[in-house]
Amino acid sequence: MGPSTERPHDVADLIRSRGARYGEKAALRFGDRTISYAELDRETDRIANGLAEAGVRAGDRVAALLFNTPEFPLLWFGAAKRGAVLVPLNTALKGEILRYELADSAPAGLVIDRRLWELYAPLRPALGIPREWTAGPPSDVEPGGADVPSFADLPSDRPLPDPPTIHPSDPVAILYTSGTTGPPKGAVIPHEKQIVTPLEIAARSRLAPDSVLFTALPLFHCNAQEMTTLVALLHGLTAAYDERFHASTFWENAASAGATHVSLLIAMINVLYKQTPRPTDRTHSVRTSLTAGTTRAIWADFEARFGTTVVELYGMTECGCTTLMNPPAAIRLGSIGVPLGFVEADVVDDDDRPVAAGVRGELVVRPRAPFTMFLGYWNKPEKTVEAWRNLWFHTGDYVTRDADGYYYFVDRKKDVIRRRGENLAPYDVESALNRHPDVFETVVVGVPSPLGEEDVKAFVQLKPGRSVAPKELFEFCVRELPFFMVPKYLEFIDEIPKTANQKSQRYLLRGRTGGTEYDRDRLGVVVARP
Repeated sequence: MGPSTERPHDVADLIRSRGARYGEKAALRFGDRTISYAELDRETDRIANGLAEAGVRAGDRVAALLFNTPEFPLLWFGAAKRGAVLVPLNTALKGEILRYELADSAPAGLVIDRRLWELYAPLRPALGIPREWTAGPPSDVEPGGADVPSFADLPSDRPLPDPPTIHPSDPVAILYTSGTTGPPKGAVIPHEKQIVTPLEIAARSRLAPDSVLFTALPLFHCNAQEMTTLVALLHGLTAAYDERFHASTFWENAASAGATHVSLLIAMINVLYKQTPRPTDRTHSVRTSLTAGTTRAIWADFEARFGTTVVELYGMTECGCTTLMNPPAAIRLGSIGVPLGFVEADVVDDDDRPVAAGVRGELVVRPRAPFTMFLGYWNKPEKTVEAWRNLWFHTGDYVTRDADGYYYFVDRKKDVIRRRGENLAPYDVESALNRHPDVFETVVVGVPSPLGEEDVKAFVQLKPGRSVAPKELFEFCVRELPFFMVPKYLEFIDEIPKTANQKSQRYLLRGRTGGTEYDRDRLGVVVARP
């Protein structure tokens, strides 16, 4: 049976309609566990029923701290059928940032991998989340005692007592993104966006009836959700997952999954390219690599070495994990492509006036149809208005556009650091370091990384008369911050440069030379991933 052309009304309708059409065909594959379309539909019905029995209502938030395991899509689509809103959180979060996102979203329930319970347990009493379930493999830590049920016990065969009416404009998820001068912002995602964006991506992804979409990116990010999972389900294909990215075995794992398509970000691309060439570089079935961050310098060599076609793209949580993308029959080397059909794009100066072809400016976008971008930032209307000024959503990225309408990424305009595929805000790292008793003030910047994107560097001004060893500060960050936020470099500074209104002059510190820089790795500080 060929790919479906039927357009679902919402995410719940997607799962029901594909379950009826594709039956026992493999929908999702997690290692040795395969979930068919029929099973996905059946089990997410049971999870929706279980959420209702537990007291989760339509419109409630349900948070997820889950790795790439089968529980993630089962909760995602079960919550959608209940009319609830999934809040998937980064599994690397800890401490204040984790507390903030849980407190801000105020979920009616939380499903957490047992391996993450130790990070959540200290926050649990103050948060008071009314319903909790544990998931994933057994852990050495007994989570919460007997009062915390397993996610495996949640499903119910008792039908929903009050099945919700779902509108395409209704929220289906809240995805947190880094704030530049404040705490993270929750982008509210409607059902319509999770239908339209993947349909548009699919049209440029060189799909075939036997395509298998493979990702090692986390399901709590929009990339794995929209580019892999939803593209596959909308077209009756198979999505396959690795729990995390391993450069040394990536192509072998993709081959084991039967992958024809993979999704890669810049750090992954560069790490794969820098691996010692091996015979397995081409002994796989991957025909297409959907990438964000392939540089012109390695693009052609990457394709030749790994036997795959690079389809470069650009996107962000608010306006589609893919917003611009190269047309598969007209790929332009070095370009992030042209806008997908659901958005209009432009390049503007600081006064929001369009600039000429070839001139650098900020990329701005807006939807061509209702509810195909995010609805706004949860609990932050002022940030929503700021991002949407003059009827355009401002991406905060500098680009150029050529005479044929192809766009080229130049640099970030806003103070967000891009590290190993994660956007992180200097604010979060600075807030953590400023809690150290010997620190007066901190400024954090991004510095070039040999793997592409950036590494994190902290400039630290100590309190008068205080001293602290650099290694102690690094170790403090390891305890307080997710692994991807821990600074790679640290430099002490007598006084942080300020403007007349006392704002830190971050740009001066980015170009600073001559100071004593401490390297975390050389000091032997270990940063472990969860």
